[in-house]
Amino acid sequence: MRLSDALDAAGQPVHTDGVGVLPGLYFAGLDFASTRKSGIILAIAEEAPRLVGHILGHS
Repeated sequence: MRLSDALDAAGQPVHTDGVGVLPGLYFAGLDFASTRKSGIILAIAEEAPRLVGHILGHS
């Protein structure tokens, strides 16, 4: 299944702070997704609550 517009011409996810351009599409653990340390596993612990808040409509 292909999701049009989910990736840019270089094959990178299109997102803002881990929130994808398509409804319900989220990214965690990408390099420089929301901070410089986003690409490391420990940063997911910081990114996950923010993304969950977005999913639940609290952000």
